Amino acid sequence: MSEPYDIIISPQNVEIKVFLLEEDHVDSVHAMEVESYPDAWSRELFLPEINNRAGKFFVFFIEDSLIGYAGYWLGGEEAHITKFTVAPAHRRKGLGTFFMNYLFEQVRKEGAERIILEVREMNYPARSLYEKMGFDTIGIRIGYYARTRENAVVMARYLNEKLDQADI
Repeated sequence: MSEPYDIIISPQNVEIKVFLLEEDHVDSVHAMEVESYPDAWSRELFLPEINNRAGKFFVFFIEDSLIGYAGYWLGGEEAHITKFTVAPAHRRKGLGTFFMNYLFEQVRKEGAERIILEVREMNYPARSLYEKMGFDTIGIRIGYYARTRENAVVMARYLNEKLDQADI
């Protein structure tokens, strides 16, 4: 494995190594994706994220264990979160908030002023996290998830200083 992109300390005071997605990570990321979502991305959909110049895709590890991943694309002053997943065994421990704050920091460095994302309408834990993180619902995409035909809730958050104080 290459050198980490970053090393961060979790809310539980554990060292987390952050890597940019590499081909060696794809099988583990895809396995977590299949475990987490009814219409998971295929392994092949992750491959273009490795060299995507329009964004970044992070994988988070404790020692050699994948504990989450998150990716975004940039378009002008907007970042679109494409994937955001915490490993099932590590959920409800503050890592979702921790990783989201990490994404806020990264996209700010790249000039983003707003983040948008889609979340399954029935994914109440994720929606609750996003609302807690300052996201507002801005729309619904009817039948967005192809396999399940479930609606997606479109959420957005502006990255201004006033809202950021709530994250600290």
